[in-house]
Amino acid sequence: MRRNLILPIFFVVIVASGLAHPALGQVLSGEEVWRSGVGDQIVAVALSQDGLYGAVTTEERVYLYDRNGTLLWSYPVSRSRSVAISSDGERIVAGGDHLLLFDRKGNVIWRYMPESRVQGVAIAADGRTICAGAGTSIIVFFQDDGRATANASWSFDKGDPIESVSIGGGGSNIAAGGDSGNVYFLSGDGQLLWTYRTGNNGIKVAVSHDGSTVAAASIQRVVLLLNRNGRLLWKSSMPERITDVSISGDGSNLVLANGGISVFTRSGEAVWTYATEEENRCVSTSSDTTHILAGTLDGTVWAFGVQPETLPAGTSEASSPDAAFTAGPPQTPVASAPGQTLSQQGMALSPATPVVVGACLAAMAWRRKTQGEPDSYA
Repeated sequence: MRRNLILPIFFVVIVASGLAHPALGQVLSGEEVWRSGVGDQIVAVALSQDGLYGAVTTEERVYLYDRNGTLLWSYPVSRSRSVAISSDGERIVAGGDHLLLFDRKGNVIWRYMPESRVQGVAIAADGRTICAGAGTSIIVFFQDDGRATANASWSFDKGDPIESVSIGGGGSNIAAGGDSGNVYFLSGDGQLLWTYRTGNNGIKVAVSHDGSTVAAASIQRVVLLLNRNGRLLWKSSMPERITDVSISGDGSNLVLANGGISVFTRSGEAVWTYATEEENRCVSTSSDTTHILAGTLDGTVWAFGVQPETLPAGTSEASSPDAAFTAGPPQTPVASAPGQTLSQQGMALSPATPVVVGACLAAMAWRRKTQGEPDSYA
């Protein structure tokens, strides 16, 4: 009789494991807050950490919006390629043929003429450290209050054309992506701490504000997540080419521009996607990933509000502090129709497979042990 109890007990364990260990990530829901057309292709966007201000650039103009989508100002530029904004929106930097630093009112604080065209720019949260990737060089400026001229503090040259730069840790860490596929991680004073070879050309990088995490994405449809020591956390191929990447302040979420918009957890789990009406080219997220700014090829600026999806009554959200360092292939987001989100598609997240397998093995072992033993009851 005891052997007759094995099968029902086995199924009870499986069901219980599913309840105790639901999906590792919380599905997000998001909605469009506002959109605005600028008339030309958008090449870069930057959202302040609090989500209150958004900077946008085409090749010919830089724009600043408030949280309601109101255009505060615009300024003509020459062949702009990138834009960045400080945490409070007080400083905006744009790079192209020139490197320009603006205040929130749109006044030019200073202008710098590099030897090569600027491809990537970044600014620290407090607006005091500014970084530019121009040609094969990373150039860093320390901005003092009242200084009206741009004086480079230091530069770094690896002979690799720099595609993008990002500043984390309040200016104490700088990440750069090279055309060769290398990711460079430097200290705030210009010391090279490590290099990671991705094997994929045209790398876009984003480092979290706390400096704990570096996201790297390639137009060759590959995305990687590295920790502060250059150790690979996970790597995955995507169905679409990736043109931009952004990351939350603590490195818990990363956002991709891959035709639409995709949000992944630090462990590589897709938790939200949105298919824009036109191809999305660039993306930026607030520090807590509750606001996302995106720009499409038809010249439309999109702003989204994102939040955890409400769980049905009787369910619970699992949390695992060690899940952030789980190495392995992430789930690939399912292609969706324009305007459709991941949660609307009903895409299932990872089940508690290890628990179920463990239950199976335990039940089989118990059955082998009890074979040949007399029943306890007549």
